[in-house]
Amino acid sequence: MIRSRAIAKYCLECSGGSPKEVSLCHITDCPLWEWRTGSAKKSKTYRKRIQKALKRYPGEVKELETLGISTDSW
Repeated sequence: MIRSRAIAKYCLECSGGSPKEVSLCHITDCPLWEWRTGSAKKSKTYRKRIQKALKRYPGEVKELETLGISTDSW
C-alpha cells in the first residue's frame, strides 16, 4: 500500500468512516493532519480540497469557529 493511501485509510478510520470529518479534522497536532487530504499542505491540490470542503460544510465550519477553532490556517 502506498503512503497516501495508508494515511487516507487511517484518517478515515479515525474519523469514524466520515470523509467530511477527515476534511474538517481539527486535530492539528496529529502528525498525519497535513496529509489527511492525500496531498501535501503546500500543494494546489490540498488548497482546492480544503476550500471545497469549507464551502461544502458551512454549518460545521461555523461550529468549529464557535468552539474557538480557526480554519484560516488550513
